[in-house]
Amino acid sequence: MKRLGPFFLPILSGLAGFASFPRIALGHLAWIALVPLALFIARSGTLRRAFLGGFLCGAVQFFPLLVWIPGVLVRYGGVPAPLGWLMYTALVAGLACCPGGAALVTVLSRPALGRFSLLAFPFAWVSMELVRNYAVLGGFPWLQIGYSQSDYLPIVQLADLTGVYGVSFLIVWVNASLALVLAEGRGPRAFAPLGIGAALVVSSVAYGRAALARWDRVEPRFTAALFQGNIAPDDPEPLAAWKFGRGYVEMADALGASRIDLAVLPESPVSSSFESDPSYRSAVERLAARFSLGLIFNNTAAGPGERWFNSAYFLTGRGAPAGRYDKVHLVPFGEYVPLRRLFFFAESITRDVGDFTPGASVHAVALDGHRVGALVCFEAIFPELARELVRDGGELLVNLTNDGWYGPSAAPYQHLAMARWRAVENRRYLLRAANSGVSAVIAPTGRIERSTNLFAREVCLGRFAFLSGRTPYASRGDAAAIVRAIIALGVSGAGAWKRRGPKRL
Repeated sequence: MKRLGPFFLPILSGLAGFASFPRIALGHLAWIALVPLALFIARSGTLRRAFLGGFLCGAVQFFPLLVWIPGVLVRYGGVPAPLGWLMYTALVAGLACCPGGAALVTVLSRPALGRFSLLAFPFAWVSMELVRNYAVLGGFPWLQIGYSQSDYLPIVQLADLTGVYGVSFLIVWVNASLALVLAEGRGPRAFAPLGIGAALVVSSVAYGRAALARWDRVEPRFTAALFQGNIAPDDPEPLAAWKFGRGYVEMADALGASRIDLAVLPESPVSSSFESDPSYRSAVERLAARFSLGLIFNNTAAGPGERWFNSAYFLTGRGAPAGRYDKVHLVPFGEYVPLRRLFFFAESITRDVGDFTPGASVHAVALDGHRVGALVCFEAIFPELARELVRDGGELLVNLTNDGWYGPSAAPYQHLAMARWRAVENRRYLLRAANSGVSAVIAPTGRIERSTNLFAREVCLGRFAFLSGRTPYASRGDAAAIVRAIIALGVSGAGAWKRRGPKRL
């Protein structure tokens, strides 16, 4: 027990990190959540102990945050319950290796940085967030620490310069600086990093307030209707088919004489095929013709060689096809089963077609002279996909999603919190149509202008504008985060060089 006592600090950081995100959403805790872990790292004499502390922090944070995943695997993926929980535990362990790696790199840099080695922690942390974006299950950047600030709009505005990684770096720098003062508070040099952090926070808030004042002056000229059909995965087939077809038409009828420019239907369980069902195709084309800019909706598209795509279709205000975008970043176990020989017992939860095929490219589609980019489902958590759409001329972002698989958990709120950042990073309106909620009209500031309730059948009406131009982040991408990763690699490499020799891990 005596040996386990010091691990109370990383456990405390994990619990505070968990409380920083939806649904508890105490985002202010993130600014001190990692102080206990940083103190633990400062007192760790070995790389192994530092890694275990970071790993434990990550496990304590992620296990309750993502606890909705096993139920989805078991209920919709055909996975036996024990295996579902085992797979979930493996996922959490993989995610927990990232804070563990950040802690290890920090201690590894100690010979190079001395008592200021904690300043390597924010560089290492952002490096590990980049790893999560691309490496874990093909990329799973769910709830990077910067996302804890989604409701603090003055801080969020920094994202058009640095993306979410810049905010993550700022948060971890403040945590590391506070821990440095507590661990090494001798003389003004120990307080200097905290002073730098305070100056960066004040500057970021000042920048954010100026950005809010600027972008709040944008006048939206168009009206969108986001249809939330609330088609449940367990709905009987006749009811699901009615909601998928006639149900949307009746929701449009209920809007009356309201002038609506663009309609968006969410990703939802497929009951009819736009390409092979003439009656459904005709109904959707007539629905699109009600709106001056047309209709964007989700359907399954067939490709050569019996391949299937999860696609966003675009119809003009005359009901004519304008283009199609095939989802490029598929959900593991949701739309395909990775390592199928290993997970032979599992099914994708979208059993309509088995495994989907990823699309060939990320591209916007022209709709009545304006280019619109679609993010299908959890593609909204990948900053690089939204950037590519904007670079392809996208003047508006739409997110078609179905969070109904997750039930009344925190997942829909977590997903919405992350999607908001794509609007800020690129200074675009984001129209989010969610099958079971939360549907929302999101301004270029990340502000939610209109939204729906969860598990309600309703229409979200809101105003938007087509915007052009590129933000620094849209142009440069994650260059700043990559530089931080290089710095972390450099100082840890220098520390490893100085540590060389027969030393214990």
